[in-house]
Amino acid sequence: MKANEYIYLNRKKFLISSLFLIILGIVISYFNYGTEPWETVGGFTCGLGFGLILIFIGIKSPKTNDN
Repeated sequence: MKANEYIYLNRKKFLISSLFLIILGIVISYFNYGTEPWETVGGFTCGLGFGLILIFIGIKSPKTNDN
């Protein structure tokens, strides 16, 4: 099984985990406003979540060879 097949078959789990990363980043940034390392960590997790959502929106069904 290739990586794109694995991601396509488990896309709901990955979508939920990316939404969790976005929410986690927002919560970290909100509660630690003004402390520099934690704002960066929150921004990184938000960006990672948004990037993963963009990948999952753009992924297409893998073609299967039944030969």
